[in-house]
Amino acid sequence: MSALPTLLTADELAEILRCQPEKVYRLAARGELPSYKVEGRRLFDKAEIVRWLDARHDGVRSGALGRL
Repeated sequence: MSALPTLLTADELAEILRCQPEKVYRLAARGELPSYKVEGRRLFDKAEIVRWLDARHDGVRSGALGRL
């Protein structure tokens, strides 16, 4: 069996992204941000978020995403 993903809540992800949780919910609802919906609650796989951020990276990579 593979390891379970490390999941973040919308509030935790909003803090990381430095935005309001409502923005995280909107991006997820539009399918722009990878997420899981479990019992009406949005959860975000940390590894998928890192890949999502990497795909949107603009400029010189600082290596900060590895510390997420």
